[in-house]
Amino acid sequence: MADKIVRQEERTRSPQWLLVETFGELDGNYTIVDWGGHPKEFLSLDKAVKGAAAKIRQAVAAVGRSREPLTAIGAGRHVEVYPHFVGNRLHGVQVWSGLEEESLPPRPRAGAWDINLTTLTALGSDEWAELADIPEEQRGAERSLANMFAQVQTDEKELLAMKRIIAALPGTTHQGVWTVFRRDGGSFRSHFSCRIYDEANSDGHHHRIARGISQEIAATGAASEPEPLVLLEHRLLEADTPPGEYRALINLRNLRLIRWVHGSPVPDEIAWRRNRGEPDPEVHPDDRREMIGMAQGLAKAGTSGRLRVRGVDGSWIPISARASLVAIDQETTAALVKFTIDR
Repeated sequence: MADKIVRQEERTRSPQWLLVETFGELDGNYTIVDWGGHPKEFLSLDKAVKGAAAKIRQAVAAVGRSREPLTAIGAGRHVEVYPHFVGNRLHGVQVWSGLEEESLPPRPRAGAWDINLTTLTALGSDEWAELADIPEEQRGAERSLANMFAQVQTDEKELLAMKRIIAALPGTTHQGVWTVFRRDGGSFRSHFSCRIYDEANSDGHHHRIARGISQEIAATGAASEPEPLVLLEHRLLEADTPPGEYRALINLRNLRLIRWVHGSPVPDEIAWRRNRGEPDPEVHPDDRREMIGMAQGLAKAGTSGRLRVRGVDGSWIPISARASLVAIDQETTAALVKFTIDR
């Protein structure tokens, strides 16, 4: 049915920009994730645009080599190809193809990114940094995943996204429509697509990387709300946060911060953003055994303890923490850590 609808769109509409993901190697196995501002669910090129699939693959190869946009006009045709890289890897291309006399519609704003699911850090392209209004001093550098989450409103599939982050299974895909908030007070709806890969870094260690690309889409209707977190005692996490309390969702597989819970303030004096010039997030070496014990104890009940965490000024900040298990789904859990800073 989806293929039939796409073919009908192709016949009845004027030429539209396509967003084609190229997350894997440049082997021709690409899919369409947006068609004229309408999200698509990884549509095969050969099924969706059979007559143009070979030319799109040629265009991908060309911009993959040149790393530059491509404009080709001749024989009555006009083709535009805009690549999106993160580092040296091509994540996707925006493609428009029409008759030479047809007007070129505006290219939708888009950008590419990586999320390292092992270190829970994110790195965006220059285009994504501009689109999301990331501060100049943070561009081109990894920042914490929690820093990214602090800038967005997720959708009804947030818990599924959390499962993808925690399980980090290579080959898994995910798509969603999130609202991104800019520092200038503006916001936009962003449709994103990603796929998880296992990659070896320069020192031979394997990391799980979600390669993704996002494109601005028109706001149609009210944005969907994320599902509430549910504690394993089957109680909904209350929305109201007591004054002075912070609430963090922690990945139990590596004890790293995934995000701050909806409605929680963020502690400005604690290092968690991974901004340039700030220390990396860290628990005091003498308190790590306490932290691990708290995590292991969650198999039986909630746990509590006092820890010291790194401050943005390099100091150690004492906190009192309580941890509970959170059900992401029937197979996946995370830790909800509520803490206050000991003044």
